[in-house]
Amino acid sequence: MGRNLVVVLVLCLTTLLASTPAVGDVAPDFTVKDIDGVELKLSSLIERGPVVLAFFPKAFTPG
Repeated sequence: MGRNLVVVLVLCLTTLLASTPAVGDVAPDFTVKDIDGVELKLSSLIERGPVVLAFFPKAFTPG
């Protein structure tokens, strides 16, 4: 599930960037589906330990 989680969080991050938080801000809670259709909620993931959101521009595009 780790790879799926990274893919979903990367895709979700583009939405979060619409209102870029400052360093140290708490991320808003959100729910997304991974590539298998399983819903992932940030607050649930945080309960299991630290969560890292990463953004890779053009990682899944041809250019």
